[in-house]
Amino acid sequence: MAADTALAAITLENLRQLLHIQTELREQAETRGRKAQRVLVGLLETFAPDEVDQRLKAGQPLDSLPVEELEQLVRLHIGNQLHLAQALLKDSQSARSLQQVRDQLEQLRSQHEALGKENARLASQVASLEVERDHLCNQVAALQTVSPVVPVQESLTDAEKPPASRTGANGPPEPVWMAAWRQSDTFERDARILTMIGESGLARRPLIEARAAELLGIKKAGGSLQALLSRLGELNLIEIFRPWEGDGAGSGGRFPDLMRLGERGQTAYWLLTSKQPAINEYDRLLERHVSPEHTLLNLQAADMLREAGYQVNLAPPEVHLPDGGLFKPDLVLIDEQGTLLFVEVERDTDKNIEQRQAKWRNFYQASGGKMFVVCDNRSCMRNIRSEINYCLGNVALVVSLTNLADLQAGKRGEGDSVWMEARMRG
Repeated sequence: MAADTALAAITLENLRQLLHIQTELREQAETRGRKAQRVLVGLLETFAPDEVDQRLKAGQPLDSLPVEELEQLVRLHIGNQLHLAQALLKDSQSARSLQQVRDQLEQLRSQHEALGKENARLASQVASLEVERDHLCNQVAALQTVSPVVPVQESLTDAEKPPASRTGANGPPEPVWMAAWRQSDTFERDARILTMIGESGLARRPLIEARAAELLGIKKAGGSLQALLSRLGELNLIEIFRPWEGDGAGSGGRFPDLMRLGERGQTAYWLLTSKQPAINEYDRLLERHVSPEHTLLNLQAADMLREAGYQVNLAPPEVHLPDGGLFKPDLVLIDEQGTLLFVEVERDTDKNIEQRQAKWRNFYQASGGKMFVVCDNRSCMRNIRSEINYCLGNVALVVSLTNLADLQAGKRGEGDSVWMEARMRG
């Protein structure tokens, strides 16, 4: 945790240094602009003193004018000088004097063109620096808002903790159902699995069965394990439920059964461990997401990304953006270099395009143009790619996409990456 904090501090310091450099570059550009302004004022003082005196009397000194207006005045007086030169060509008796005037005018024209080019270059540089500044500000705001720490189970206060023992000499007796369960032949095995569910907070039946098989030394989850879980359900120690609207999952296969400790199961866990059970993974995330299906997809995406070596925060805080926008990332990752990455998890369903445009713009700002998206299948991945291209236009960004259906089938991206596509634009 200290290492993560240090990494975040380094990242913030790097961004601050970049902002400092950007500020210095902008100050240099402004200094050059002021220099160009002084040169133009000097030219006008030399070749249009009447204009200078007239503006001074009117309380409009030339050094208060923008470069563009000074440039127009220089153009005007150069034109006047050209007309004067044409008059001199007719009236003057000295061709040499006329050539000197022409040389001066040519020199003035060259200086004016050079200053125009320099002004255009400085304007372009300032605009580029402003874009870079906005990106850096967005990233700093995002880093300051999101804590790069994988959430851990919150410790209980003394008031929340159950008593150390429910069966002590001076304590109240256990409930009748608990005493009867202790007397059953299957109690030891049943209690080990119930304790595992309470400690882990797992909700997905396939993961619970796999963990239970490993715990009991069973090579493969089979009939005996199915019977054990059914028995816990019949004793009202666990609840088995299916909140899905359909059976088929977008990532392939059927939606799994979900499980949680029932009221009796929580009491039993307290009596067995003197601890409060972990919050069920499904219940903890459901309020953050639009549907049970989206909640499940986030859990599955987090599993895949952990296997790929990322640290995963399933419940990151909201990111308040400098322009007043709000970004709510589905997941936040920390890679092996300690870099903070924002991830959106998407299902292949119909969506409101106006809401989606706002979402991708906010995602772009918060991530500094480095966007990661996990989809449920390949069709969804193609749709999301098109949607981002449509919403964000030609801005510079890097979009990394993947989908669970292909990952679960063993497919990988370039270099065995968990990301099927990584495209850079701009």
